[in-house]
Amino acid sequence: MKAGVIRGIGNINMEEWPEPEPGPDEIKVRVAYCGICGTDPEILEGRFGFAPPSDEPRIIGHEASGTIAAVGENIKNFKVGQRVACNFRSACGACYYCRNKMEQFCRNVFHASGSYAEYAIYDEKAVYPLPDDISLEIGALLEPVSVAVRATDVVNIRTGGSVAISGAGTIGLLCLELALKSGATRVLVSEPIAGKRQLATKLGADVVVDPLNENLEEAGKKLTEGRGFDTVIEASGNLNAAKQAIYLADYCGTVLWGAVYPRDAEVGVPPFYMYGRELTIRSFFTSPYSFQRALDLLPKLDLEPIITDIIPLKDIGKAFDLHKTGKSIKILIKP
Repeated sequence: MKAGVIRGIGNINMEEWPEPEPGPDEIKVRVAYCGICGTDPEILEGRFGFAPPSDEPRIIGHEASGTIAAVGENIKNFKVGQRVACNFRSACGACYYCRNKMEQFCRNVFHASGSYAEYAIYDEKAVYPLPDDISLEIGALLEPVSVAVRATDVVNIRTGGSVAISGAGTIGLLCLELALKSGATRVLVSEPIAGKRQLATKLGADVVVDPLNENLEEAGKKLTEGRGFDTVIEASGNLNAAKQAIYLADYCGTVLWGAVYPRDAEVGVPPFYMYGRELTIRSFFTSPYSFQRALDLLPKLDLEPIITDIIPLKDIGKAFDLHKTGKSIKILIKP
């Protein structure tokens, strides 16, 4: 089969790769689309904290949709030809963490094979049938939508509340849509790239700020009548934005560091300021217990504008170069 293979830092190209076959409890999916996640360039460049640089060739990619090509002998609930979207990891269900509602920390997690390829292998628990009215392109957004669902769970957005979001990439924009669905009535989005600010406005943000040329804290105070926000979601991965998020929150506000940051980076947190305002800082790791709800949300969200580019697998290197410019939102690779 053809696959996008990493061979060394910064080097990814399409090449021939052995086609995988499913085990008894696995499903083989012919991949239709796989989105470039923000972690993928970090893996490619050797910067991702959970995937240290390696000389071993490998296939990555985890935001996939496709059609079932084959099923293992123990699979009873899926059939060849079925349209599906996929999770890239499956918890064992039996370890301490799985039995205590923390499957994101499963000690025996099964990782799917990389989906920048014509075929990928998934555990049965990681495969979700797509409704007939959901395209395979939209289906490839299931995993990022699940991340936004998890973020919304963690910060517990309340009806009538106020929300600030830093970063109008895929996750920031999805959090914007879910914040509005959850009843937030004052939503600010901070984003330095003009095209992304325009889309945030189209999707319903009340105020959109260019943090490089406008005073973000002043804009936030103006929108919230001088108070600050009930919820602040940092989705850009920028360390300065992660620190500034603290100062955007109102008394008893919740700040979510909802992006991936450099492994050894630190953000100074002022303890007295935290104490005086009773702030909460949260984080989250992957999106457990979120995929079914994300699937049900797909027809309820405005997702087509978030997909800005569809690029064939043969041009996967160019796709990663495009991602570096920051101008695209969601790039889908089409095997």
